Amino acid sequence: MKTRTLLATALTALAFSASLTTLAHSAEATPYRYGQNLDIAKVISIDVPNSSQCEVVTATMTYRNSAGDVEVLDYEQLSSVCTNQN
Repeated sequence: MKTRTLLATALTALAFSASLTTLAHSAEATPYRYGQNLDIAKVISIDVPNSSQCEVVTATMTYRNSAGDVEVLDYEQLSSVCTNQN
């Protein structure tokens, strides 16, 4: 009986997580401005595109603010290849 309860809880959590990701991807991303105040209560996901060169890429962060709303933010960062170069 405990196994069924545990499995049901895990499946519910997985479904909830998938619905948050779908909701976040349907929201339009706001571009980050330097000095912008951010209200981030919990980060849901960070997506960084793969790049074979050391260059600036646009990453997307999906997060929940203190009011519980899901928001999406685009920001620029160096690709991961840059950290491996001397």
